[in-house]
Amino acid sequence: MKRIKFLGIFLSVFFWGASLLAAAPPPSPADGIPGATDKTLAATLIVPFFEVGINVATEPIDTLLVVTNVKASQRKFHYHVWDINGNAMDLYGDQDLNGSATWSKSMRALIAGSTSAVKTALTDGNFYRGFVTIDVVTAETTKNPTESGYPFASGSSNNCLEGFTYYVRLSEGSSNSMDMIPVNWVGNSVDGKLVGFYGASSLDELETLTADARNCAAVLASDVGPCPLVEEISQVDSRVFLLPAFNATTRIILFAWDTDFLGGPSTYCDTHTCDSAYTYKRFDEEGSTVVDNTIRLDKVVNVINVTGTTNGWVSIRNIPDPTTNRHVYAFSITNAKPSSGAANWDAILESFIIP
Repeated sequence: MKRIKFLGIFLSVFFWGASLLAAAPPPSPADGIPGATDKTLAATLIVPFFEVGINVATEPIDTLLVVTNVKASQRKFHYHVWDINGNAMDLYGDQDLNGSATWSKSMRALIAGSTSAVKTALTDGNFYRGFVTIDVVTAETTKNPTESGYPFASGSSNNCLEGFTYYVRLSEGSSNSMDMIPVNWVGNSVDGKLVGFYGASSLDELETLTADARNCAAVLASDVGPCPLVEEISQVDSRVFLLPAFNATTRIILFAWDTDFLGGPSTYCDTHTCDSAYTYKRFDEEGSTVVDNTIRLDKVVNVINVTGTTNGWVSIRNIPDPTTNRHVYAFSITNAKPSSGAANWDAILESFIIP
């Protein structure tokens, strides 16, 4: 389960009960709860956002990846880099990890060794941005995990990876970190709403993190009957810190990936019967509404700069998922430098997701 962190971190909703799985015995706590972003060992890790400054002199930001195989025997994993729209890049690799061994990689170094075409595809303003998938596999591959024939490793023994992401500005004396999103192997005996992370073409047996799956986990845990169809995330609530005295700025990173379509929910809904703009509310610490507007989510990786000068929180509401295959995750990053001249500092706070 997610650790409770300082400064009132918003935790992802998760549930536990003896009746979690209707068709099979519940997984052990070590394997996690299907449909919930609980902190467990995983067969797949998702880095929902990486950012690298293109010019290191003016934008010293880098993203560092660290993966550990906590099991005793060797495992092989495949990493694949994607752009902010969900295009698989020609930037990937395979790595063998002995028991208790750790692999670490700088995204700056990884991208530096790629082609000019990859660099162009990852360019977003002054940065390279995208996300990374990391899967336990049985063989080396050039495929990405949404493609048929990808060599997923099956079995709960392959829930063996821990992953951490570091967002650093070392030359400015600042860094912060967060867990990678763990995705468990759950097999095919669980409720169908809870399995198939990478979509129909991949035939994986990994849990899903969609609105439907999150709600199904809650329903099964409450033992109130079959899972109803849920086609939207009700709320994504994110902490913001904007105090002018600290020169504070906050960005919300909202990851919304449907593995069968490029772009975010707004892009999908522009050509389908669902809303393309979503409620965006910002509240101050007294609970007063400061902003009541709408926002589009055009990308898989949406970087939302929060404006204003008062601390509080942002709620983005009613994000549609009519295909019931869009995985949503979010967190906020605050950067600050006190006017006293003290060192830079950052804070990463996971968002609270309500299906």
